[in-house]
Amino acid sequence: MKKIIICFLIIFNFIYSNENNTKNYRSYLLGDQVGNIYIKENEKQLYPLASVTKIMTLLVTYDAIKNKEISLKDKVVIDNEILKINGSKVWMYEGQRITVEDLIKATAIHSANNAAYALAKYIGKGNVDTFIKRMKNKSIELGIENEVKFFTPTGLPTSMTGKPMDIGSTLGIYKLSLKALEYESLINLSSKKEVTIYNGKQKLKNRNNILGQQGIYGLKTGHHSQAGYNMSVLSKKDGMNIIYVVLGGKNEKERDYKILKDITKFFDKYKNQIFLNKDIVLDNIEIKNGNKKNIDIYPEKDFSKIIKKESTVKFLIEYYPIDLPLEEKDRVGYYKILVNEEILDEGNLIIKEEVLENKGKFKKYKNI
Repeated sequence: MKKIIICFLIIFNFIYSNENNTKNYRSYLLGDQVGNIYIKENEKQLYPLASVTKIMTLLVTYDAIKNKEISLKDKVVIDNEILKINGSKVWMYEGQRITVEDLIKATAIHSANNAAYALAKYIGKGNVDTFIKRMKNKSIELGIENEVKFFTPTGLPTSMTGKPMDIGSTLGIYKLSLKALEYESLINLSSKKEVTIYNGKQKLKNRNNILGQQGIYGLKTGHHSQAGYNMSVLSKKDGMNIIYVVLGGKNEKERDYKILKDITKFFDKYKNQIFLNKDIVLDNIEIKNGNKKNIDIYPEKDFSKIIKKESTVKFLIEYYPIDLPLEEKDRVGYYKILVNEEILDEGNLIIKEEVLENKGKFKKYKNI
């Protein structure tokens, strides 16, 4: 059995190392904060995640804090099992008591494997496998259990853990990153270029070297020899909030270059168009036989969308025949928004004040 496993690992390593030598990346995806995807390649193929795995580790940790199972000020006792974790790590010694807050910082900013493992063991009440089960349950909760497969809290390769490789697709990590946007503490932390732990005695530099460029403000890097150079980044510019995920970068320089190039092209090509604001008047119509001569018309909801800058936009508005009196929030018409002749959104038009007096009717069609 051991010979079979070793043979499999050799083949696995050959396939991925050979692929890395012929391409600057394996998979990428760019999408916005509401689930629209704009560019992608091999987005459903599963690849080794490396420390991008720690996004899920951090979400499960913040869930435990929210549920009051643990607190940021709790102190985790470091044991010999934690000290044996290799790869990227922060300085620790056996018997040391480290706050959950410092372990989160070390995991998110420095990608410290020993810190991630310490969190997993603490939250799992001494059993890391219990924590892994929570990672898997979270995947099921998010509906991405077929797009990400977690076996460790670190993303380290099998040679270091004895466990199967943590794998996932750019589509799965994109969806996971969408969820991460709801965790304000994590997003604020991942946006910092530097943090301190151990009461300010140790500084940790963020491994995301492109923070601040093209609006980038997070989220997580990852690398080991079989995974290549991975990253999920958050970027916000000109009212557009996007997520870019790349897996299997040939090296750190090529990965960062591709991210910046694709994000720059996206911002050059697209804009965030605010179509409707429910508090801003869309139109004004004349009323006959009413106590008001004119009345303002509003859309019933806000609507904005990222579209290409050269898009052609049309509003189609139709008003219903209406009998007076009218009450506040009555529907008086219907709109459609067309972008490049395709319906992008549609909905009702309402009024925000009453109209009294004699019965009267109006009907109007407007194309603006």
